[in-house]
Amino acid sequence: MSISSVTANPIAASSATSPSASTLSTSNEQNQDSFIQLLVAQIKNQDPTKPLSSSDMTAQMSQLNMVSGINQLNTTLTSMAGNNQSTIGLQAASLIGHSVLVPGNSLQLNANGTAQMGVQLEQAAADVQINILDSSGAVIHTQDLGAQAAGLQNLTWDGSGATTSNSPYTFTVTGTNAGTVIPSSAINPLEVAIVKNVTMAGGVTSLNVISANSTVANVALADIYEVYN
Repeated sequence: MSISSVTANPIAASSATSPSASTLSTSNEQNQDSFIQLLVAQIKNQDPTKPLSSSDMTAQMSQLNMVSGINQLNTTLTSMAGNNQSTIGLQAASLIGHSVLVPGNSLQLNANGTAQMGVQLEQAAADVQINILDSSGAVIHTQDLGAQAAGLQNLTWDGSGATTSNSPYTFTVTGTNAGTVIPSSAINPLEVAIVKNVTMAGGVTSLNVISANSTVANVALADIYEVYN
């Protein structure tokens, strides 16, 4: 079994939803109308002996312009967020049909009799061990990988111990440091799955993938560790 270490580079998840531009525009117009009405009322009811000075009126108009500017900025940002969401969706769509490395532990031997997998280690390990299991849960192959650094490790099973080429297999990963077992929360097995389609709902873009054991799962873009050709 060969192993190489690379830096994980998950695809960033999409932005959260924002108010629509039309809503912000309507709010801006309402603010302007309310300001004008208040200003007219203030002029009508002002003390004749202390009329509103031109400098005071200019200051209030400046405040309105500032509010309008902020609302316009919000509208622009909302539009940019919408465009960004569309861009992310298009980028995600380009992954359809590709194999990706995602959380999971299923394996499928390919045409050349090998299978790819991976593991994300949250901490370095003095010793890492991989167990390959058949469909009944029996261990058919074990390999000691020795010391491994923290981060993403790409693994390849050479098919040793396999009883059939089309049976779905699974694998487990364990690690130790100075004789102490590393908690499972710090060892994340990764499987190769194929992207079937893209889901865009509630401002979030995700992928529906199918794994070696034919399980369909919805995966966030941030959980894509690697993309294969």
